[in-house]
Amino acid sequence: MKVQEEGLDLQTTKNEDHFGALIHHLALVRNKRCLMAYVHNRAETIRSLIWKLLGSMIPPEIQEKLSNSEEEYFKKHSARLKEYMSKLELDLTVDMVPPKDPYIQVRVLDDIGEGIVLSDDKTANFALHSIHFLKRTDAEQYISRGLMEELRG
Repeated sequence: MKVQEEGLDLQTTKNEDHFGALIHHLALVRNKRCLMAYVHNRAETIRSLIWKLLGSMIPPEIQEKLSNSEEEYFKKHSARLKEYMSKLELDLTVDMVPPKDPYIQVRVLDDIGEGIVLSDDKTANFALHSIHFLKRTDAEQYISRGLMEELRG
């Protein structure tokens, strides 16, 4: 046996091999954790990009930095998000930051009519070019259809 020929202690040699293997294993586990954190961070960045660019293409300066699998992930995740929002009939990308005031001032762009019932059971007359101070939730459906515009400032 080589260990005995070189005059080494069998127990010490086993311990050295064991600790060497243990250190190697722990280094592999650490490297795996670092890579998984890197991949997770890239996926989070792509998901946040999807919310910002929903419905549009990836800018070329960003696209050249994505791998093929990341581009595919972007396309599939975007498609699923659009599909989900169309099933809900709700645009989740509107008002990503909560509004400071639940009421907004709007101008009617098209004659919607009179006797429109609002959420507080009041009725309103939305004549062409009239200006109203409404709850954001009441006005959103008309703003999204292009029948009203929010007046800011």
